[in-house]
Amino acid sequence: MAVRNFDRKFGAQFLESLPGSPGIYLVYDQQDELIYVGKAKNLKRRLSQYRNILRRKKHRRMRGIVKEAARIDIQCAETHLDACLKEAMLIQKHRPRWNIVGAYSFLYPLIGIRSANSNIEFCMTTTPEAVLNECPGFEFHGAFRSRRITGDAFFALMRLLRFVGHVNPSSRRSRIPRHSHMFSFRRLPSNWPGIWASFYKGESALAMEELILDLVENTGARRRPKKVQEHLDELKRFWTHEVLTLAKVRKATGYTEWPVPQYLRDLLFLCYKAGVTSTEDHVKLPTALFRLSAS
Repeated sequence: MAVRNFDRKFGAQFLESLPGSPGIYLVYDQQDELIYVGKAKNLKRRLSQYRNILRRKKHRRMRGIVKEAARIDIQCAETHLDACLKEAMLIQKHRPRWNIVGAYSFLYPLIGIRSANSNIEFCMTTTPEAVLNECPGFEFHGAFRSRRITGDAFFALMRLLRFVGHVNPSSRRSRIPRHSHMFSFRRLPSNWPGIWASFYKGESALAMEELILDLVENTGARRRPKKVQEHLDELKRFWTHEVLTLAKVRKATGYTEWPVPQYLRDLLFLCYKAGVTSTEDHVKLPTALFRLSAS
């Protein structure tokens, strides 16, 4: 049944016309809307899998794509990495309904820190440009991938800072843009903006060490050891899974721009997985190619 449906839609000779080389395939529905983008090391082999799908749960997604498809276009690539990058950029740009992974890079969170009027302010946002327009002076870090891990760690830190500093009323803060959370503290150590910036860059865990020492000496924190430990564990999880991972990839690929723009993060990780040791030297990875994904 699957073979007949595939051949009826795309022609019995469709697979024979495909190259056995890397590339991407773009699936369109009857309204000529792009509904799926895929990559392949071997286009002929990959698309033959759609022709021979079985009625199994693991093939449900492939069956759905074939059912809605009206035509399939292909674009060849010189290497599998080139195909991966093209796929990622097209998914970011068009967000086809059958693509989920990588379609929402604009939701990757960043963490901002600034000193203002003897206060230290922290911000978590998915719209750093909007924050800077309303609240200039923030130094942003990221972009991080997991909203849950990043958010848990951010709010855990904000709760812990209430033990060692004094949170300012929200009325003292500038207008906060949508999709952003901002907290302002007074009476925090003056060196904390710098050491927390190093923390978010993956350079040093000194900020956590100093925070723990301050919490040990704080009566309120000692009264809530279980809750404090939970918050510290959330920070440690973020440090391990988000901060150090991003720092490792930046170091391995020689990527120095900071923060990493949201739309570039997935592309940078693709380069890392492909063993690229210098994004500057990789001929298929110039800045212009990165920018294409945002256009």
